[in-house]
Amino acid sequence: MIVSLALRNLKLNKFRTILSMIGIVIGVFAICAMGMVSAGFTDEMDNMITDTADTLTLSPLGEKVVGGHTAVGFSEKDVRNIESATKSVTKEYELVPYYNTYKPVTVGKDLLTASVYGLDSNDMSGLVTLVSGTWPKGGTNVIVGEQFAEDNELRLGSRISFLGVSGQEITCRVVGIMENTGLLTFGIATDSSILGTTEWYSSVVGNNYGLYDKIIIKAYDPEDLALIDEAVDKKMNGKEDKDSDNTVSILNSYELMDIFDEIMNMSSIFTTVISGISLLVAAVAITNVMLMSVKERTREVGILRSIGTYRSQILQMFLYEAGLIGLIGSVFGVALSLIVSPVFMMIMGLEFTAMFSVSVLSYIPLGIVVGLVVCLASGLYPAWKAANLNPVEAMSTD
Repeated sequence: MIVSLALRNLKLNKFRTILSMIGIVIGVFAICAMGMVSAGFTDEMDNMITDTADTLTLSPLGEKVVGGHTAVGFSEKDVRNIESATKSVTKEYELVPYYNTYKPVTVGKDLLTASVYGLDSNDMSGLVTLVSGTWPKGGTNVIVGEQFAEDNELRLGSRISFLGVSGQEITCRVVGIMENTGLLTFGIATDSSILGTTEWYSSVVGNNYGLYDKIIIKAYDPEDLALIDEAVDKKMNGKEDKDSDNTVSILNSYELMDIFDEIMNMSSIFTTVISGISLLVAAVAITNVMLMSVKERTREVGILRSIGTYRSQILQMFLYEAGLIGLIGSVFGVALSLIVSPVFMMIMGLEFTAMFSVSVLSYIPLGIVVGLVVCLASGLYPAWKAANLNPVEAMSTD
């Protein structure tokens, strides 16, 4: 009977009920949609950088004079010193020096600019993953990133050409396709890149007077990165108060990933709080609606009390009304977020599959629970007020 009375009152005041539900729909939609998009973005970014979260990327600082020429890079002596510092921490590591720059490349009739890398053929498998083909050998074979291949309709066996250091045209054959690493990666970003041997790089770009452009250190245990970072810094750089003596800049991917996670968590909390403001507005509106309902039905409450209805049952009746508004509004809000969130994710360039991660889907029950709790809390005072009306005074109300 109590539930039927609650439903009857909601039907009698359809317009007011719908307006109350709209507030909950908007609030739950805001929390769920913003939460889902934020969680999906965080998961996607985590997946992009997790594979390289065991990496130190070293960049040179300061200039060197080599054979009368001024250049920036790591000499063989620098490589040995850095490797010595790394060995003092662990024997479980990979150290890869490589060349890197941007270079014009001709693909068909198009002249493009690509990021080109040169490294020892034995080191390639530790830094990039082949989707198809083989590793390059010699001075005319290269591998390209999946995105670069797709954008320029390149396949295994396709030809691309460069203007070499001596001014001659060098035609290269694509012998492999690299898996995309995404933009947020530490080390070699393969998406729009071309990679070849040091022999190939020297013929196309030059070897920077024998100085490497970057060094990557991969630790088998990511927790060793901080110790390796400290050892290399101590070996290669000056004291803390003498930055001018530094010879190397160190990028620790493990620490950066922790910082990224903290930023995204704070961002998620911030967006949830902002979204919660709309629920707060809806809660005030529902409290007002319920108080109006109590006032309008004071005589009815008095009659119910006079025929033996308990206070607890009156309380339940009004709470059921608030709960039904919250439940129905929350379900509609969640349904709307499930429609809109994938659209926002695809606009942001995320995969549709990001919608099905646990962290994203967890916002479905969260949205329903939050909407229901907010409505029940909003209806608690009006329900308590109705339950405590004096039956005699309530029946005498016009």
